[in-house]
Amino acid sequence: MDALLKNLKRLQPEVDYQALMAEMKHISHPRRKLKELQNKGYLTRVKKGFYVFSNDFIERPYSPEIVANLIYGPSYLSLEYALSFYGLIPERVSVYTSVTSQKNKKFQTPIGAFSYSHLHSDLYPYGVGFKHQFSMENGRPFLIASPEKAVLDLFTLRMKSSAKPSMGDLQVALEDDWRIDVKSLRQMVRRDLLENMKSAYRNRPWCKLLIDFLLEDQ
Repeated sequence: MDALLKNLKRLQPEVDYQALMAEMKHISHPRRKLKELQNKGYLTRVKKGFYVFSNDFIERPYSPEIVANLIYGPSYLSLEYALSFYGLIPERVSVYTSVTSQKNKKFQTPIGAFSYSHLHSDLYPYGVGFKHQFSMENGRPFLIASPEKAVLDLFTLRMKSSAKPSMGDLQVALEDDWRIDVKSLRQMVRRDLLENMKSAYRNRPWCKLLIDFLLEDQ
């Protein structure tokens, strides 16, 4: 068992069932060992087929952001979580909110709540490499929307009104409804990123207006 534990500590703290079984392939009753690891608190089952090692067992702490990327996908962190991550909203967000090209999904797990909102295929893949960026958690990257993409995702998925908005409507939505720090957002956005997104959002009035607003005086 000591040799097994030593080998397991070489794995990433976020690990799937297949990786664990590969390390236990020479052990009798590997599923029993897996249960034993959980009972001892070395391993926590996040969802079927996916686990994290405890911080006491492995020196590298697991990253909930990396877990969010891995347990359902393809996906990337966005919406309220991303806005909080960038310091653009005052609220503390307790759910790891992601966007996915798959169906809507929610997971309530021992390490937190994870939600995934479906984004239409004409927007999800557009500008990959521009609309997504890697951020670092304990020296390891995870996929998260850029600030402007997080706001665009928010308007795409949370704004249900089909009426053509005015600039006043937009500012109310940004500052009053979502409490977004517009000044900080303007400082973060990249013109090239927004220009690359314009064509994808041309038929979405709220998002088109938002892009025009963010491009002003840039």
